[in-house]
Amino acid sequence: MSTRDKVIEAAVELVNEKGYKGATTKEIANWAGVNEVTIFRHFGNKKGIVEAAVEKYAFAEPLFDYFSDHIIWDIEKDLKMLAKQYQVLLHEKQFLILLSLKEANQFPELNEMLSRIPQKYKYILEDYFNNMILKEKIKKIDVATTVDSFIFINFGFFMMKKRMLPDEEMTIDMFVENHIDLFIQSIR
Repeated sequence: MSTRDKVIEAAVELVNEKGYKGATTKEIANWAGVNEVTIFRHFGNKKGIVEAAVEKYAFAEPLFDYFSDHIIWDIEKDLKMLAKQYQVLLHEKQFLILLSLKEANQFPELNEMLSRIPQKYKYILEDYFNNMILKEKIKKIDVATTVDSFIFINFGFFMMKKRMLPDEEMTIDMFVENHIDLFIQSIR
């Protein structure tokens, strides 16, 4: 792992643990096994490290192509697949999501960038539900409300696992089987 990546990983760990203000460049340097001067040379300051972490984690391979490649127009299989993949995406982006919730005033660009995830997901779901109605595979529904509810259920599970009940033993598969099944019953 490069020095740059070691510093970014250390910053991610410490900022998640202590918050942006609580994580010092000295601690980040110690955690990464580098001299504090190395941080300033590579990143300029602590905010530069976090911005580099945002850049590194913000644009992982897009899952949205996965959705269109794997949709089979079966409401149960598709929504379960979409829910699982959304949870994977949220898990991959958890550092950024949790950082934006904790430190929104410090990094306003995070909110703008992260808002693209649910917006894109919302677009995919709206298109999917509209097509399912046209294909007469689900009843006529208020698509916007249905999409919002699906996103709320999924993001709520993510937040419950990360912030409120991290020791809760419900797995993603258990969540999908129980909660997404219940959701599907409401739109069939």
